[in-house]
Amino acid sequence: MTDTAESLDPLRLPLTGERLIEASAGTGKTFTIAALYLRLLLGLGGESAFPRQVSVEELLVVTFTEAATEELRGRIRSNIHELRIACLRESTDNPLYAGLLAEIADKTQAAQTLLLAERQMDEAAVFTIHGFCQRMLSLNAFESGMLFEQQLIEDESRLRYQACADFWRRHCYPLPRGIAAVIHEAWKGPRDLLKSIDRWLQGEAPQLKSPPPADETLAERHQQIIERINALKQQWLAQVGEVEAVLENSGLDRRKFNRGNQGKWLERVTAWAQEETLSYQLPDALEKFSQAFLLERTKADGAPPVHPLFSAVEALLATPLTLTDLVIARAMVEIREAVARDKRRRGELGFDDMLSRLDDALRGESGEALANAIRQRFPVAMIDEFQDT
Repeated sequence: MTDTAESLDPLRLPLTGERLIEASAGTGKTFTIAALYLRLLLGLGGESAFPRQVSVEELLVVTFTEAATEELRGRIRSNIHELRIACLRESTDNPLYAGLLAEIADKTQAAQTLLLAERQMDEAAVFTIHGFCQRMLSLNAFESGMLFEQQLIEDESRLRYQACADFWRRHCYPLPRGIAAVIHEAWKGPRDLLKSIDRWLQGEAPQLKSPPPADETLAERHQQIIERINALKQQWLAQVGEVEAVLENSGLDRRKFNRGNQGKWLERVTAWAQEETLSYQLPDALEKFSQAFLLERTKADGAPPVHPLFSAVEALLATPLTLTDLVIARAMVEIREAVARDKRRRGELGFDDMLSRLDDALRGESGEALANAIRQRFPVAMIDEFQDT
């Protein structure tokens, strides 16, 4: 595949090697695929042609949706029929067919080839990506390790909900009241949790950039967060008496840090610091006393207010005070594993399983044999919407 972009001529596009066609919606992708299909059936294109004619059964076309599959199959069938009629008449008003017709030496033989292809279109290898994977797994059962027939399930949502409900029972029901209250702020129950992570339970498992430690528990994380908050509260109550003088003797721009508001903010944070810590909620006023916030509100030629308490506030604000990542990381792993176990026990296979099974088979011990079997069956493949498929 070359790195140079070129304007596409479907009558002259080289049909060997790998070719990438970039096109926006509505610019004729389906037209182009159907045109290339005709060239491959008849071996057209001169030096740009495929080395031999390809039959309907050997010509793989893969697209994203069932609707797109039917549209492609219909367009290809129509093109085959119309070009066959043009061959019999030896003339056409269609520019595409005219270009192809000019290359065909034996139009009678071409018409026979197209008639056979037209009759075989119901068996044409035009699939969705899932349909293609399913077909390859079943046709190459030994190489793919799919020796036993499995039932295809189209909707796994019920299995995912059951697995999520089981996860919720195992991990959330036994929680102490304080931790349960924090979890409840994020999700009222298993349906809410599933709604927030469902997109990560399908297809390939996502890789977390910063996964929590594998042995970290909700109780440990909760205790750490409460201790951090309480440490700042204690420091605030011990040092807040020094803050007002530090602020007053600094170069703060009082248009941006009003004295009247300053008193209210100090009162709110002090009231919060005197309360028992039952949640991770921090008062909005706390940000006003972070070192970064105060630096931004200092005059250009003024000395910024500096105090260990301001740095401590900034450090706490920069610390994620949440159990959410821990719950989501555990839930994604356990729910996916539970759904997979349930499907294995029932002898069921989901759409995404077909992709992963074929991928695993191609990477396995018999992968090369499987790849060769697929190459021999389909010497040519056209992948529509390949960024999705």
